[in-house]
Amino acid sequence: MNVLLEKMLLNNFLDDKDRYEIRQIFNIVDDEKKQNILKNFDKMIQAIIKVKEELREQQEILLGKAISNIETAIKNARNSWIKKASKYSISQLKQII
Repeated sequence: MNVLLEKMLLNNFLDDKDRYEIRQIFNIVDDEKKQNILKNFDKMIQAIIKVKEELREQQEILLGKAISNIETAIKNARNSWIKKASKYSISQLKQII
């Protein structure tokens, strides 16, 4: 366990999964790469945060599209039901007349 890495991990906006994955990567790389991770830690964290923000934005866009598609499907189903009910009602009235 690297004390400096642990301090850096605690001072950032990472979730437990991210911290775990960074620790796992850190533990398997060679010493030179460990030094690079420690030296460039802030840049690495900013990149992770940026990717997470982009993913969140894409999820919101996809969720909005899904909701729009559901609303359209409901409207279409409702309109179809209204048309069928109207045709049936007209047919019944014609039979009465």
